[in-house]
Amino acid sequence: MTMLTLRRLAVGAAGAAFAIGTVLGSTSVAQAAPAVGAGSQATASAQGGTAPACIKRGRNIPGDPWASATNQCGKTMRIKIIIKAGDDSGCKALANGKGMVHYFVTGHYQKTVTC
Repeated sequence: MTMLTLRRLAVGAAGAAFAIGTVLGSTSVAQAAPAVGAGSQATASAQGGTAPACIKRGRNIPGDPWASATNQCGKTMRIKIIIKAGDDSGCKALANGKGMVHYFVTGHYQKTVTC
């Protein structure tokens, strides 16, 4: 196995542990695949701005290669997780009560925005 494959396996295990420990009941977690070529070079004007407080962000410890968000807004929201110096999540529609985890290889979590 390559080093990248081993790292992805470790990241997947960490994400699964997070999902089991944090997202319970009817809430499901969808893994967001990195968007090819969609780095954090996009400007804030290309997005809707920082996501509202009803979009709950997961605990993103510096160095952990994942970021998460859960929609608690009472309606479907379109969000995007921005990774500084890495691949952003791409715009995802999250129904109320649903969550997502975005895994990345390089960079670190910057912010979550509406799109």
